[in-house]
Amino acid sequence: MMRDYTLVANTMERIIYKYMETEKKCRDYGTGNMLSQVEIHTIEAIGDNDGINITALALSKRKTKGAVSQMIYKLVEKGLVEKKVSKTSDAEVSLILTPMGKKAYDGHRKFHKQANDEVFITLREMSEESYQDLTGLLTVFEKFLDQRILAK
Repeated sequence: MMRDYTLVANTMERIIYKYMETEKKCRDYGTGNMLSQVEIHTIEAIGDNDGINITALALSKRKTKGAVSQMIYKLVEKGLVEKKVSKTSDAEVSLILTPMGKKAYDGHRKFHKQANDEVFITLREMSEESYQDLTGLLTVFEKFLDQRILAK
């Protein structure tokens, strides 16, 4: 009997659409600011790479420098990010989190820990073989999406 792979494909598609819906939601991560997913993930990238410049941030986020610059402007206006002259070059700007930005960063980590705990319980209970099968499938799916993104 041949397997019907449409169940897997349809489930993955539903998951993608639901994830995209969650990406649209703004949340307060403890600062009083409602932050979009793009904003909080920019804060996360800066918090993980203290002093990162706009070029490196754009590369890591797969965005244009212009788009990243606009996002940084918004985050500076909200008091979450500060721009400083780089220690290595006067022509370069380093990005750092303000105390409020660090609070948002920490609130975001706490949010993910709570959300991840639910999923991690299931992952911990999986057999090693099932876990390896799942990670293998997700890797194949990611490569498939990478190819679709790069295809013109």
